[in-house]
Amino acid sequence: MVTHAELFEAGMLICFSVSWYWSIAKMLRVRAAVGKSASFVAMICVGYLFGITAKLMIWWSGGALSPVLWLYCWNLVVTAFDLALVVYFSQGVKAKTA
Repeated sequence: MVTHAELFEAGMLICFSVSWYWSIAKMLRVRAAVGKSASFVAMICVGYLFGITAKLMIWWSGGALSPVLWLYCWNLVVTAFDLALVVYFSQGVKAKTA
């Protein structure tokens, strides 16, 4: 059974996910990582890893496996893809200006 708190947490993660889709779409459209920092996006990935770890620790200690865990995992995948694009386009810009 999903709690009210988990529903709100899921809502937050869905909003974050949608914002990453927009960010990725814009980056692919302009073919540049304008205003994006790889270290900032990497830090968000670390945050998602902490969220995943927290959900797993609750499960391992005898609690229920929260379905919100899958949203954390999905957001980590999407954010890691965004990070890969930031690194790729940042390297491309450096190579063009060198």
